Amino acid sequence: MKNTEQQMSRDNVEEELKYYDKLYSDESYSDKQIGGKKKNWFNRLLADMAPTIPNVWECSDRLVSELGDIGGKKVCDLGCGTGVLTEKLVKRGADVHAIDISSEAVKKTKERLEKLPSSKVLVSRMNACATSFDNDTFDIVTGTYILHHMDITKSGKEISRILKPGGRAVFTEPLAHNPISNLWRKLSPQIRTQNEWPLRYKEVREIGKNFSLTKYDEFDFLPLFSAIVYLVTFNQNAKARSAEYLARIEPSFFKVFAPLKRFSGEILIEFIK
Repeated sequence: MKNTEQQMSRDNVEEELKYYDKLYSDESYSDKQIGGKKKNWFNRLLADMAPTIPNVWECSDRLVSELGDIGGKKVCDLGCGTGVLTEKLVKRGADVHAIDISSEAVKKTKERLEKLPSSKVLVSRMNACATSFDNDTFDIVTGTYILHHMDITKSGKEISRILKPGGRAVFTEPLAHNPISNLWRKLSPQIRTQNEWPLRYKEVREIGKNFSLTKYDEFDFLPLFSAIVYLVTFNQNAKARSAEYLARIEPSFFKVFAPLKRFSGEILIEFIK
């Protein structure tokens, strides 16, 4: 990659739109696969050796748990993708408006929600950095793996604008400081756009300037070592079992080795307006 992350911008909307329209229109796409269809042996190998980390289902479960009781709350699902989080928010009684820049993502989300009895959900194609919502619209703005695709300055201002006073913005995002996950990303640039890279702490603080309070909790440090298990065993089941065990002991591990939390693969962030 010729440019450094500092020289690049996350504000390339057209690149994101083109990539995700193509990805979500692929009939072979699955929520649980990494980067869509693998077209050659090297891509398949990289996918196989990728550290077992929380997928979109697990991250959304953690996020929804953090949100608590959202019954009757007005919630914006920012960057809804295929609607995994949207579905869970609706099932918990929230009044949801899900948005995504990709028309194919909007289509998949609507298809997922067709079976739900609730009418308290809208799905729209919209740029998350420049929405058409009125000021102070939502009690909660939330999303999984979305902020690291967005211009940091614009996203913080827009999320704060559409949140009600005292409202919460809660996200799960990849964190940029782990050498294992960073190495894997460098080896697999073809499964993402150049418009996105994991968040750094300084970027979390930059977004937080638009809010009265910022809280975060890092997780998924130990499970990243599941990649090493695969390199030794070449067994996906062994990798998955090791990741599950490592995730289970991680809270106790961090009680002793708290400084290592900064090298976690994921971060749960909450901003309060």
